[in-house]
Amino acid sequence: MTAVACLRVDVSGHEDLMPLAALEQLVHKFASAYLETRWSWPRRFAPLTDVSFLLTDPRSDELDLAELRRLSDELQRHLFGTAEEGEVALLVFEGTHAAVTAFAALDSRQVVEALADPSLLPAGGRLTRILPECRGGGEAVAEATPDTQKGAEWRAAPSLKRQLLEPLPPPPPAWEGVQGVYFIPRCVFYGDVVMYVPQNAKTHLSVVDGAEHMPKDPSAFDADCIRIAARLLSERPKGPLIFVPICFTSLARPSLRDAYVALLAELPVERRSELAATIYDVPRDPAFTGLRQARALLEPHFGTIDLRVSDPGFEIEKLPPESVNSVTLVLPEGDDHVRLAALRRFADHLVHYKQRRIWPGVTNVRRRAEVEAAARLRVPFVTGPGVCTPVPAPVGGRSLPPERLPMSLSGWMHVRDRSLAS
Repeated sequence: MTAVACLRVDVSGHEDLMPLAALEQLVHKFASAYLETRWSWPRRFAPLTDVSFLLTDPRSDELDLAELRRLSDELQRHLFGTAEEGEVALLVFEGTHAAVTAFAALDSRQVVEALADPSLLPAGGRLTRILPECRGGGEAVAEATPDTQKGAEWRAAPSLKRQLLEPLPPPPPAWEGVQGVYFIPRCVFYGDVVMYVPQNAKTHLSVVDGAEHMPKDPSAFDADCIRIAARLLSERPKGPLIFVPICFTSLARPSLRDAYVALLAELPVERRSELAATIYDVPRDPAFTGLRQARALLEPHFGTIDLRVSDPGFEIEKLPPESVNSVTLVLPEGDDHVRLAALRRFADHLVHYKQRRIWPGVTNVRRRAEVEAAARLRVPFVTGPGVCTPVPAPVGGRSLPPERLPMSLSGWMHVRDRSLAS
């Protein structure tokens, strides 16, 4: 199971040393540089605010406290030296994705209240407070869960071995989310592609993030994505497109066709115009009969059909008329030269897309240079971790300048909070 945590650097008590905003900027600069060099792949981190970061480690069930203790030590020396007037404490909240997201959304006042009363912490996680060893103080690591009573002493952990007050509750079956589809000409998210993290999985499953995130069991993945899409529709009024992954190979198997028919029946027919089927695992030269059968199965439930291909020279002119609404190129694995060459080759065929009224797009976009190249080459739709990382709720309809991509958890939280305020 992937360890997921929100790391916050607590410097709230040091406004008397320098303006808090300036201090937080220093923390952000140094902590980001430290994590960039020390929090090595396949672990990942993403800034949430100037003083908080989302940390993941797919190789472990819990984070390495010893390594984070070194970050606390280095921040202490960098900001305050060995003087007595400053102290840097790290707050590490681990748990389910939902609990970590809830903790990340707490403001500074709520965090202070939760430190005094751990029962205010989001359910499903635990908070660890790490003090710098270089101060020579006694209690280096202390932990609390929401079950800890108000006013109770936190459990001390003099060594870095974990001592939990209560075990974590079992994780939910999956963490469900989406990744935005960005429309470059208008600088807006056009819709969202469904993704999720299965229970005990080492990483999320998604059709926009490259080979390592592709599902090993496509039919089970498709089934869960269909159910997630149905739930998203039930929770909102009419809105932007929701892209639902459908495996071409699975759909073509007679033994699975009845199962897909039953699953697709869960989607409300009256909301068909808000749903797009994004067909993945497409052969280099899909047969006419296979495409016709896929469209016949999907068209009653989806207003839009998107075909994901891996060949940058895909011969769009061979597609039957009106068989799909869009074709999306999956950028290949490789260095920048290989990926950009594939994008340019794909763009060479755009005249044929325009003639046939089929929208072109690219996915598995990872870097800003790839977004800029797509804009320069007039490829209008882009998706991938360089455009939108997994977020817990749709971002479709939100405007965002290209220079602020990717949309991430922190950006989603900002949009959500602004919406709530208005």
